[in-house]
Amino acid sequence: MSDEKSRPKSGVFYSKDPAGVVVMFRGKEVFRYKSVEEFIEVHIKGMKALEEKQEAELERQYNG
Repeated sequence: MSDEKSRPKSGVFYSKDPAGVVVMFRGKEVFRYKSVEEFIEVHIKGMKALEEKQEAELERQYNG
């Protein structure tokens, strides 16, 4: 267990002041959102963009 405590944090955490959601990776803040809703909205947009890019690449490979 002591190994887990010494390892830098990675995850999604709530912040009280200022209120919001913080995404940490290996102990460093990578994103901060004003609300859970903003975090989810950005995640959905990113997933849709990735899906569209992958579909276009598959179509390009299939047709080309």
